[in-house]
Amino acid sequence: MPNVCFFSFTEADREVVLTIKGRAVNPNYRNLNFRVKDLLKRWNTEDVAVIRQAISKAMSGTSRTIVFVGERTHRSRWVREEVEMTLRNNKPVYAIRLNNTNGTKPKVLEDNGINLYNWSEERLQDLATL
Repeated sequence: MPNVCFFSFTEADREVVLTIKGRAVNPNYRNLNFRVKDLLKRWNTEDVAVIRQAISKAMSGTSRTIVFVGERTHRSRWVREEVEMTLRNNKPVYAIRLNNTNGTKPKVLEDNGINLYNWSEERLQDLATL
């Protein structure tokens, strides 16, 4: 599945990311055009193995991960794990700030030399289709 992106984000940013996903997969919205897989389903479990398995399944068939960085993303255990899982699978990770946010860059991005881009739909389209 070339150019299928896995979206990584925090629960606090769920609605914004859902809107972005809707635009990306809507043929009538011309600024964004790419396929998306994500873990938008909410989980009612604390079982780490179950969550990791769900992430792995959602990442299957993707070509890259795009991390959406908001105000609290740097505190997310699961964003960190999703980035590490992507890198272990030898796939690229890209990061972009959500519009009008200025949260701290997550350490996992810093540690792995992953650039954090400022928000623009054009930049997101480029990252999704490189």
